[in-house]
Amino acid sequence: MFAVQALTKKWFYALLALFVSVSSFMLINEQYWFLAVPVALWFVYFITFSIDKSLLFITAITPLSILVDLKEVGLSFTLPTEPLLMGMMVIFFIKLLVEGRYDTRAFFHPITLAIIAYVLWMGFTTLSSTMPFISLKFLLSNLWFISCFYFIGLQLFREKKNLHLFLWLYFGGLVLVMIYSIFNHSLEGFTKQSADWAAQPFVINHGIYGAMLAFFVPFVVIYLLQARLFTNKPLVSFLMLFFLVLITVAIILSYTRAAWVSVLAALAFYAMLRMRIQFRTLLLLLGLLIIGFLSFQTTLLMKLEKNKTDSATDMSQHVKSISNIRTDASNLERLNRWSSAYRMFKEKPMLGWGPGTYMFKYAPFQKPKDKTIVSTNMADIGGIHSEYLGPLVEMGIPGFLLFLLLIGVVLYRAMHLYYTLHTPYIRSTLLMVLLGLITYLTHGFLNNYLDIDKTALLFWGFVGMIAAIDLYHRDPVSTETQA
Repeated sequence: MFAVQALTKKWFYALLALFVSVSSFMLINEQYWFLAVPVALWFVYFITFSIDKSLLFITAITPLSILVDLKEVGLSFTLPTEPLLMGMMVIFFIKLLVEGRYDTRAFFHPITLAIIAYVLWMGFTTLSSTMPFISLKFLLSNLWFISCFYFIGLQLFREKKNLHLFLWLYFGGLVLVMIYSIFNHSLEGFTKQSADWAAQPFVINHGIYGAMLAFFVPFVVIYLLQARLFTNKPLVSFLMLFFLVLITVAIILSYTRAAWVSVLAALAFYAMLRMRIQFRTLLLLLGLLIIGFLSFQTTLLMKLEKNKTDSATDMSQHVKSISNIRTDASNLERLNRWSSAYRMFKEKPMLGWGPGTYMFKYAPFQKPKDKTIVSTNMADIGGIHSEYLGPLVEMGIPGFLLFLLLIGVVLYRAMHLYYTLHTPYIRSTLLMVLLGLITYLTHGFLNNYLDIDKTALLFWGFVGMIAAIDLYHRDPVSTETQA
């Protein structure tokens, strides 16, 4: 025993001496990156033996992550989250292959199967992509978001306490970003122009910032109204009231019209839930809306073109500008990107151009009459500006339908759960998550942020929570009708 201890000590001191020697050499030669090695080794150890705590740690730091853009090599990533997520994904797959332990019920859940089908098609269209390297990077980034926040998240959310812990850890970082952004904004007189950079370097533009905030409006409101359900601490109600004021001010000052609309959409969806509208009825209503728009689109467009109110610092003008498709540069640019997307789709309707390729391929499809003062040929100032057109253009009709199928399955299961659950704690938690997801699904008509860690974490994490509630936290007996 003593011999083993002595040998262990010798190895420890030998490795320590080696590390100190190598570190000294690297520092002398100004190679400071080497100091990250022990941190990386520690995190590999931490992920391997405590993957759930690692995921919670990443959740807490994601709102504060910073984008690093290496234009000279054509790479961009967020630090420290994306390298950590990539490492976590690799270790997760290794553990899955070696240990072979994963709940088969979770693997064959309808939401999981829809995700797998969507990812497999993304992989197939990566092979047929017009830019394989770009598509491969896009596929890998989606894989680590889905692997970590859905598949690992599913197992994390088996414990009921982790549902709220996940939400609170992210929201804690978001509160810091809100305070930081409002302070920066105040220095410039709360102008619309300064809203776009007020949250930098933590959030690169006001659109992503607004989407993050919208996700958490239902969380704050429901927690405030039902504080006694979640905790017996009376001060929590006052704290949530402060957070409600803070997030309301923050979302107004974000000047993100899509976020404002998405919060209203969540409120409307809640009203439908209260009326116990079934999923099939929801599909029928959506179908009627689409048919109505197509039937009267000329009349509608003529009315919209009469609106000449541009986006501005004045809040009333900014609200009116939402429907201005005649002079508002932001709205017109969206129409330009969507028109280009439609022309691209017509050229490659089945396999698309390849995942992640739109921003590199759309420029020749712009028409001079559609261009605006903010038009570019490199898709800076946003990409396709639609979470739904993206799969259609980049992965063809099958990719578009699989994405819609995924959303449909999630909404169906979530609505069914809401109508059948009787445990107040779980039912209210589900409502927070479902309404938060509705804000993003609405936001997705006007923007696309699922390739951004801050919003991808929330989207796939919220989907994972709905699946986990369906699998692990349902009532033992349910007698209500299905959605």
